[in-house]
Amino acid sequence: MSLAAIAVVSRRSGKPLYMRSFVESSDLLFGQYGQNETVGADFFGGDILVEESLAQKSSEWSCEEKYEFMLHAASDRLDEMKWKKPGAAGADACWVGLLCSMDSFNAYGYVTTNANYVVIVEDGIAPDNVQLQKSRDVELKTLISYVHRAYTESLLNPFSDINAKITSERFTTNVKSLVAGFNQI
Repeated sequence: MSLAAIAVVSRRSGKPLYMRSFVESSDLLFGQYGQNETVGADFFGGDILVEESLAQKSSEWSCEEKYEFMLHAASDRLDEMKWKKPGAAGADACWVGLLCSMDSFNAYGYVTTNANYVVIVEDGIAPDNVQLQKSRDVELKTLISYVHRAYTESLLNPFSDINAKITSERFTTNVKSLVAGFNQI
């Protein structure tokens, strides 16, 4: 079991501020056409260069398309949910928990106090293993609260914009080390 991808999405605009995947491609969802094709067919009969579209895509986010699709779907689900737990305080008040399941992946949500979503996607756990699921929920809640702390620290930079893409190398390094630690558990 490992964390596959993470996203921070602006609550105000709904635009992603940060997306990154952390696992190797397994070609489950969008990889059926392969990486070696240079020309693909457009729906309207024209040819498109797959390499150019892949280069443009990878320059925007460090997230594979299948995880990006799942993160967007989970973010939409998070928009639909009522997340505030009555009487909850601290990280429990922000924790939404399981949003949806897709294939062998589960998407979890956390609504931060500075009005931004943090959505992660993790490899699925067997539904009958309730004890393991509860312990992983606690670990995920802790991980996301640390990611939220790193995000808040990146906003302390007077030159950062709250609605702009997160470009801080320190934030990226912090997230990578948190995810690496989580995946080793």
